[in-house]
Amino acid sequence: MSKLRQTILNKNVVLVGHMGSGKSSIGKSLAKKLHLKFIDSDEEIEVIAGMKISKIFEFKGEEYFRLLEKKTIMKILNKENSIIAIGGGAFEHASLRNYILKKCSCIWLKCNINVLVNRCSLKMNRPLLKGKNIRQELISLDKIRRNNYARAHYSLNVSNKKKFQIVKYLSDIIKNYD
Repeated sequence: MSKLRQTILNKNVVLVGHMGSGKSSIGKSLAKKLHLKFIDSDEEIEVIAGMKISKIFEFKGEEYFRLLEKKTIMKILNKENSIIAIGGGAFEHASLRNYILKKCSCIWLKCNINVLVNRCSLKMNRPLLKGKNIRQELISLDKIRRNNYARAHYSLNVSNKKKFQIVKYLSDIIKNYD
């Protein structure tokens, strides 16, 4: 039995990984396939704040955003039977990470830097990349975040896989849990 199947009970599944790894896209499709609710923490934050995340960074700063992010995710984690995509930096909060690892099933969508650079170059609304060398910034973030992502219950390299393959693989593991 795989490590993921051992951890899936009636827990929320939390997807972690770098921006551009596919947490939201895969999470939506996985939730639909499994008839579960999908929650994107970034979307929830935008609703609460009444503005886009890029504007929160611009007008209130990253520190304010991180506090709001932690508070919002803790609230989301109290819901049940959900697939939850959290922001790339959220898993850096030690108390949040520990809670997720204790109460949820956590999957790291691992993705190589070249793929992340290509994906992030297509979407220019990422505050941590604004005005920076995307490759260098992602390499820097990877050095900071990799060890925490590696604490997830399960990791899946999504670099060279299509979304439908990833969703099928994860849903089969979750559905076949016994």
